[in-house]
Amino acid sequence: MHGFRLYFIMGMPRQLTLALDASQASGSIALFEGDRLSYASYFNVSITHSETLMPQLDAALKLTGFTPAEISRILLANGPGSFTGLRIGLATAKGIAYANRCPLRAFSSLKLAALPRMHCGKNILSVIDARMKEVYAALWDEDLNLIQGPEVCPPQEILNWDFGEAWLIGDGSHILPADDRLTALHPTSLGYVPAIGLYTLDLLSESDSVYDFDSLADLQPFYLRDFSAQIQRNN
Repeated sequence: MHGFRLYFIMGMPRQLTLALDASQASGSIALFEGDRLSYASYFNVSITHSETLMPQLDAALKLTGFTPAEISRILLANGPGSFTGLRIGLATAKGIAYANRCPLRAFSSLKLAALPRMHCGKNILSVIDARMKEVYAALWDEDLNLIQGPEVCPPQEILNWDFGEAWLIGDGSHILPADDRLTALHPTSLGYVPAIGLYTLDLLSESDSVYDFDSLADLQPFYLRDFSAQIQRNN
């Protein structure tokens, strides 16, 4: 009996979670076997995610000894952020989810940006560079409950928010005018790989992950504003 049980456990498929963030100019991926981090990579490159994302994922799987078919859950940063990066990230995540019939969970890129300052004693203002002289922004309390936003607007308008004493974090934080109420941080200075944070957000959300074809088919990137070409046509 003991020998049979050992064979059954050894024969069980490994539970592999892929965490993926392609929402910003830089990208990151992480692999978790069960609750253990097996791989993490942060790549800041000048070429597009379409040329880097799949090679990075292939390298991660080969290094850790997994195959694409073993991915049993996907966590995705789904915007706001780069239009191209969001589309590539979601298309990649959906393709794997459809092929493996595994759940895909999407999270706010602004909440992901705020995560490193969770439980640090004051509100958190997360800001992402939206280009075209605008930023995406959201204000959270120290427990990551949303207070205001998300919004897209010129940087100076954010200073009208009632954020009190707050941490300022995100790749758009340097765009905001200086303000004594804000303590600015850059996540990369903390040695932070964003995709790893998606696993923490998933734990905090306390929701069951199940494969749902209809929800997966309906999932779209959270752009927060129209595509730039559409904006130009409307002006």
